Amino acid sequence: MTGIGGAVPYGTHLCHFYETRDELAAALVTYFTAGLRGGERCIWITAAPLGADEAEAELRNAGLDVDAAVRQGSLVIRDHSDWYSEGARLKGSAVADLWLEEERRSLAAGYRGLRITGNTSFLTPAGWPEFMDYEALIQRLFADRRIVTLCSYRLPLGAAEVHEVVQRHHCALHGPHQGWQIPR
Repeated sequence: MTGIGGAVPYGTHLCHFYETRDELAAALVTYFTAGLRGGERCIWITAAPLGADEAEAELRNAGLDVDAAVRQGSLVIRDHSDWYSEGARLKGSAVADLWLEEERRSLAAGYRGLRITGNTSFLTPAGWPEFMDYEALIQRLFADRRIVTLCSYRLPLGAAEVHEVVQRHHCALHGPHQGWQIPR
């Protein structure tokens, strides 16, 4: 279960678009709650408008024992600057390698799979093309892996950017106003 739209197989690379901090929190808290309860290792890469401390607080408010999950290694919450960036430069394929190593570690530790998300609100117009290359790489690399990925994009974006994002993901989630749905 994704927690926000039904069951999806491992290897699925999803995206969703949000406008407010509350929409982002609602999507990602349910996504990670489902993953933690389903025996998956969860990694949440945060960015404004929902930083790492706020993400932890949102999970606590949902009734999860965040401290225990972090201690056990089943939950990792990190800021985007720690994960994606090296100064002002994106680490693209090196980041993809990190995700694959995290999958190996998760499976070796007995988790059913790896559930990850990253909020892309930190992207600049100059970094957009390189990040779209990264998204395309992730789409290919994760296809046969025990990984479910949800990438968050803050609106407004132009039509061309939305099109690029959707092209680089298996599907885009609709919602949350009428409940999350995975288009078929």
